[in-house]
Amino acid sequence: MNFANVERHVSLPDGNMKRYHKRTIAVVLVLGWALVTENPAQETWQTVEIKADEYSFTPNRIRVKAHRPLELVIVNEGHEPHQFRSALFKSQMIEVAIGENVVRGQGIEIVDIAAGTTVRIKLLSPPPGPFDFQCRIPSHHGMDGMILIETDH
Repeated sequence: MNFANVERHVSLPDGNMKRYHKRTIAVVLVLGWALVTENPAQETWQTVEIKADEYSFTPNRIRVKAHRPLELVIVNEGHEPHQFRSALFKSQMIEVAIGENVVRGQGIEIVDIAAGTTVRIKLLSPPPGPFDFQCRIPSHHGMDGMILIETDH
């Protein structure tokens, strides 16, 4: 398993870790995720596919339910790399899968998505609220959107 900075930034599948160092805490986070996911009450995952290209996300407005497992499937259909950044991930334990590489951690803010790559981001219990997302590559202005996480009434 290849861990790329589980604190702030995930950039796999090439394994480039020049900007970031490995964290031994990743092992603890993986064990924590395993304990959390072994919940006998299996809830239905909310799955949302988001397509990235030059220079937009589709859809760019998403509505899901709070405190229900959420999987974001981000497909980069473009010819350029993109990023998926959201404050939603910052305080949540998330799982990021790029191909066969999986990183689990808390505090991940940015996920790099190479051209032609699909990334899966899983959150077990997203909190309610509006959460912006964007590609922060300087020349990709306007590549943004919002995830609205609503509570059941």
